[in-house]
Amino acid sequence: MPEPTDLADERFALCARFPDNGLVGAECRSLTGGSPDLSGVAVCDRTDRVERGAYVQQGLRTIAAASSFDELIERVAATDFDAHRFRIDIHDPYRLASWPTADMSMMLADGIPFSPDLKHPVRRFVVTVADGAFRFGEVVAESENSHRVHDDKPWTTSSSLTSQFARALVNLVPDARSIVDPCCGAGSIVLEAASLGLTAFGADWKPAMVGMTTKNLEHFGHEPSVVKADSRQEMAQADAVVTDLPYGQAITRDEAVVRGILQRAATAAPLGVFVAHRDITDWLTDAGYHDVEVVPVLKRKRFTRWVHRASCSL
Repeated sequence: MPEPTDLADERFALCARFPDNGLVGAECRSLTGGSPDLSGVAVCDRTDRVERGAYVQQGLRTIAAASSFDELIERVAATDFDAHRFRIDIHDPYRLASWPTADMSMMLADGIPFSPDLKHPVRRFVVTVADGAFRFGEVVAESENSHRVHDDKPWTTSSSLTSQFARALVNLVPDARSIVDPCCGAGSIVLEAASLGLTAFGADWKPAMVGMTTKNLEHFGHEPSVVKADSRQEMAQADAVVTDLPYGQAITRDEAVVRGILQRAATAAPLGVFVAHRDITDWLTDAGYHDVEVVPVLKRKRFTRWVHRASCSL
């Protein structure tokens, strides 16, 4: 547990807790540099990208930390910080603390020389509880959850990614200023990229999918850049390829298609994020990718999506 003098620059993040969704941790590492524990807490390097988070919900600066709650109360009371109209929330999903959360908030509030405001707080604080570790921090960044509005996009298919999932995929390449989705379907990924202010290109070999993506982008006020194309043969240049690859019952047939798309993608962008029906690290390396990271996402019983992030040299 860090001493008070070590906490000036410490940051931590709070993430959604989905134990079967490896994308949560991958997004957190990408946006903040930290890996969440089972309670969704990640000590991290930065919080300035939390606003765009899908699963990353809050970024906080650490004010006090201790190995016991009594010690935390003392350290919070001894620390000088602005708490005008404050509120304290307790993050203890596994109920490791010995006190009710309301009592913990009041015990801490008694040592803070400011008045609380539970309904309309100006300053918000969170206490995280882990085995042998208590941390008190101020919320300095929060996800806008702007992807949620896209849950009501006018056009979708049975296999469309949720807006939360699609946003997290785009967040795996946070430095990209442009992305291309060569298998755009109804446009979930392209829509999330465009809403973040990125230049977003979409392509699909089915005219109906091109139409859906175009209409979805227009519905939310974005200028569409979507074409009908065989992505094995042509693909727009971008900072990153982000796509949900085709997969279905005809896996043998689809392998040749997917391999062709991957080979073309390796010439279009130095980074790639690919969703597939299984771990396709071997296909990616055959296409010229390296540094492949893979996380599983359980969608439902007996079906798992595999999310790959990889680099290549153009």
